[in-house]
Amino acid sequence: MKLALLGDLHYPRLHHGTPELIRIRDRFYSGMLRQFALSRADVYISLGDLTNEGVPEELSGIMELWKDCSPGNKLVHVIGNHDAYSLPKSEIRTYTRQERYYSVDTDEAVLLIVDTAREMNPRDWGGFLDSEQLDWLDAKIIESASKPVLVFAHHPVYDTTSRSTQDKLSVHPKVDIWSILKKKKGYGFYFNGHNHQNSICRRDQWHFIQTAACLDIPGYRLVEIKDGLIQIQLVRLIDDQMLEQAESLGLQMVYFHPMTEALGQSRDWNLTISLTDSSAVIGL
Repeated sequence: MKLALLGDLHYPRLHHGTPELIRIRDRFYSGMLRQFALSRADVYISLGDLTNEGVPEELSGIMELWKDCSPGNKLVHVIGNHDAYSLPKSEIRTYTRQERYYSVDTDEAVLLIVDTAREMNPRDWGGFLDSEQLDWLDAKIIESASKPVLVFAHHPVYDTTSRSTQDKLSVHPKVDIWSILKKKKGYGFYFNGHNHQNSICRRDQWHFIQTAACLDIPGYRLVEIKDGLIQIQLVRLIDDQMLEQAESLGLQMVYFHPMTEALGQSRDWNLTISLTDSSAVIGL
């Protein structure tokens, strides 16, 4: 099984942008998504903040662009805080055609799509899960037994990946998600965006993998489970034109601020784990 993960995309409407900036946007995002689609993954996942302001124009625009760039392939949408700034989550579903949280049980692993975004609250970009979703998550973790679990959320768990102890840069520390995750038997992998910086860390049987925003580091992550191994790889798109386009957009968008330390350290790029061995090796 092969999965491709997209960090914070922040597709913007640019309602005050010049015609040239609009052209730059269209070139950058079409190029980014076409390269993402070339990964030939079984599952494509956005880790949230697919849009910049969460307005209908952005939601419809990015979903149509994905259809053009990757016909026939579904884009799994994890709701990010920016995606939920302007519309109720029930309306977001009319564009994505997806539930806000759900599970997929495969032969290789259990995939859990989690919603950590607050609804229509631009002043609080921190993460939150209500009691209903926490109960659901608890049940799924227990049901998974020893099969690997891959969680996909927008916000990191507090005090795991880079910057996750800073205000509003994690699931709120009062939401006790860790007491649920630590019930996992065997390996768990938690993938998130939000903090715009690549980061990988381990806490007990869980590995936490954070992916930078595409405007800072054009690229994506590949996750492959095969022959008893899980391999996680950072794929960078080294293209001068794309980098120039990303810089031009990032400096002129509302809500977005370029992250100078987005790349992280080499230990934050790749990870290889034997799912049949209790030891873990970070592959650099």
